[in-house]
Amino acid sequence: MNNLTLVHAWVLLLLPLPLLIWWLVPPYRMPRRGLVVPFLPRLAALVGHEPDRGATVTQGSFLRWLTISFCWFCVILAAARPQLIEPPINKEIPVRDLLLAVDLSGSMETQDFKDPQGKEVDRLSAVKTVLDDFLAKRQGDRVGLILFGSAAFVQAPFTEDLEVCRQLLEEARVRMAGPQTAFGDALGLAINVFDRSTVSERVLIALTDGNDTNSQVPPDKAARIAKDKGIVIHTVAVGDPRSVGEDALDETTLKRVASSTGGIYSHASDGKELQAIYDQLDKIETRKVETVSHRPRRDVYWWPLAAGLLASMLYMSTGLLFTRRTPQETSHPKAHRPSSATLNSAASAGLLPFAFHFIRPEWLLALIPAALLWWLLHRQTETQRAWRGIIAPQLLDHLWGGEQKASRFGPLEWVGLSWMISILAIAGPTWKHVPSPFADDTAALAVVVKVSPSMETEDIQPSRQERAAQKIHDLLTIRGNAKTSLIAYSGTAHVVMPATGDAGIIDSFSQALTPKVMPLDGDVAAQALRLADGTLDKAGGGSILWITDSIAPEQAQALSQWRNASNTDVRLLPPLLPGEELDTLKTSARAAGARVVPLTADDSDVQTLASAAKFADVRGGENETRWAESGYWLTPVLALMLLAFFRRGWMVSLERVSNEQRNS
Repeated sequence: MNNLTLVHAWVLLLLPLPLLIWWLVPPYRMPRRGLVVPFLPRLAALVGHEPDRGATVTQGSFLRWLTISFCWFCVILAAARPQLIEPPINKEIPVRDLLLAVDLSGSMETQDFKDPQGKEVDRLSAVKTVLDDFLAKRQGDRVGLILFGSAAFVQAPFTEDLEVCRQLLEEARVRMAGPQTAFGDALGLAINVFDRSTVSERVLIALTDGNDTNSQVPPDKAARIAKDKGIVIHTVAVGDPRSVGEDALDETTLKRVASSTGGIYSHASDGKELQAIYDQLDKIETRKVETVSHRPRRDVYWWPLAAGLLASMLYMSTGLLFTRRTPQETSHPKAHRPSSATLNSAASAGLLPFAFHFIRPEWLLALIPAALLWWLLHRQTETQRAWRGIIAPQLLDHLWGGEQKASRFGPLEWVGLSWMISILAIAGPTWKHVPSPFADDTAALAVVVKVSPSMETEDIQPSRQERAAQKIHDLLTIRGNAKTSLIAYSGTAHVVMPATGDAGIIDSFSQALTPKVMPLDGDVAAQALRLADGTLDKAGGGSILWITDSIAPEQAQALSQWRNASNTDVRLLPPLLPGEELDTLKTSARAAGARVVPLTADDSDVQTLASAAKFADVRGGENETRWAESGYWLTPVLALMLLAFFRRGWMVSLERVSNEQRNS
C-alpha cells in the first residue's frame, strides 16, 4: 500500500508569508497613458465612467484573491516535496561465500566416468556436468572458482554472476594449470581469497583425483590455517582408490583435511556417485541469505503544481469571457499629472504566476494553450484597444497622452514566465538515474584490453602492453573495492574476469595478458565491447575503459551498430605517442563514440579515468530503472514569483469596452 509523506514538512510554515508581503511591501503604482481630449466630460459621460487623476492601485476581486491563495497553497505543498512511499523491495544478500576448487591435473582426462546417457567420458567432463547442475541451484549465492594442477589460480572471484562462473568452468581444460596436483597450494590460495571476503560463513568444496605431488604448502598445514580462520572444507575424491603412483588417491589426507575443518569427505567412482555427493553437499550447505528491504519513494510534487497551474489558467480564461463595467480602483492624487487628465476604464484581473528528456513529456503540450492564452491576455491589456472603434485610428495616436512607464517586464510578462516554468517543472526534466539503494557507491568499470603483437611494441617503455597493465594497476589502486571486470580481445574476445571488487585478481590477470594466450590474432573490438556491456549489466551499470593501439577499418560498421544499441559511456586510453598513429586511432574511435584520454607520463590520465568511472550512470539492477525528478528544484523559484502577486496593485488589468459602450 502506498503512503503519502512530505519530505520537507517545515516548508508549510511559509503559508502565512503572503500576509507580510501584502502588509509591508509598498503598493505597485504604474501611471498609465490616457486619452487627452478637450471634451473629456462629454466623453466620460458617453462611456459611463468618471476620470481619475494620477496613478492607481488596482484592487483584486474576491475570486482573484481566492484563486491566488489556492495557487500559493499548491506551490508551498509542492515545495514541501510530497512523495509516495511504495511497497517494499526486498533483496537477498548472501551471507555465505562458497568456493569451488577443481583439479585439472593430467589424470583428469581418464575416461572412466559415464554421462547421463551412459556414454563414457573423462573425469573432468563428468565434474563439469555435475558442477553445472550444482551451480544452477545456487542462484543468489556468491560463488568463486579455483583451478589447480601443478599450480593453483583463481579462475573466478566471488560473484553472484553464476552464469559467468559456469562459463569459465566450461572453458577449463585438462593440464591448463600443469600436469601435477598441487592440492595444498590450492587450499592456501583459497585461504587468501577468503581473507578478502566480508562474510562470516566460508565454505570450500575441493575436488581432486590424485595425491599432492607439487605443493609448497602441505595440505595438513593449510587445513589447520583454514580451521583457525573459520573455513569449512569438504573434500571430494574421484577415480580409482587402487591407483598407484602420481595418480594414486591420498584418501587419508583428504579425510584429515575435511574432518579437521568440520567438513565431510566423499568418494565417487562414477558419475552417479558424484551427482549424489553434490546433492548431499547442496543439502548440507543450504542457500543462506540475509534479506534487506527498501521502500522506494516517488516524487509527486507535480500533482499540486498541476492543480495550481490549471486553476490559474482557468481563472485567467474567465477574465477574457466577462466584461467588468465598474473598476475597483483607488485614486492616489499625490501621483497626479499636472499637464493632462487620464481616463482608466479597466477591469481588474488576478493571476497565478505559476505560472533534457522529460519524464512526463506530454505536459509540454500545455505550452500551446498557455502561449495562446497569454497572447489573448496581451491583446486584451492594450490600453488603446478600448478606444478602437470609437475614435478613428488616424486620430487616436495623436490624442494619446501621458507618459508610458518604460517597464518591459510587468505582471503579464511575469505570468507568462511563471506558466512556462510551471509546465517545465511538471513535465519532469531529468538527466540522471536514481541510484539503486542496493548499488555500490562507485559505479562498476569494464576494462577492455586489446592483446595483439602490436601491443608489444616498445616505442613506449617498457612496452605498450606493459604500460597498459601499469595504468590498470594504478586505476585499480584508486578505485579500491569498486567492481571491475576485465575483457581481453584480439581475433576473439573473452571475459577474463567478471565484475568483482577483488582488485588484486583483476591486477594479476591484467599483468599476465600477452599475445601468446590469445587463440587467434585479429580485431573484434565490437564483440569485446558487447561482452563488457554484459558484465556491466550484471553489475548494475557503469562505464567502459578501452585500451588499444589500433582499430581495424572493418570494425567501423560493427562499432557503429554497437554504439546505436548501447548507452554505455566509453573512454579510450591509447598507449601511443602523439603522431599519425594516434590521430588515426582517434578518427576510428568516433564510430564507437569513445572519448579519448591521452596517455601521460604521470597519473593525471588515471585520475581523469577514475573520476569519470566513479560517477558513471548506475542502473537500478534488478529493479526498474528510475529517473531523478529534477523539476522539483523549480518550485522555490515559483514560490518567489508567486509572492509578487500578493503585492497590492501587482496584477493584470484586462481593458475591455463592451459592445453596448461602443454603440453608445
